[in-house]
Amino acid sequence: MVDWTDQEFLLILIFDILAVTFALWWLSRRVKSKIDEVNLRKSKRWEREDK
Repeated sequence: MVDWTDQEFLLILIFDILAVTFALWWLSRRVKSKIDEVNLRKSKRWEREDK
């Protein structure tokens, strides 16, 4: 069982949760940024093809 009174365990747990949360936030931002770049490139290409 987990000893919820162990201060070192709780600090490591909180740090790990924050680190995972930050990593997920950062990765989702990067993915969204890449998707936006691809969409921009595609829209420019379609504009050139229409002319």
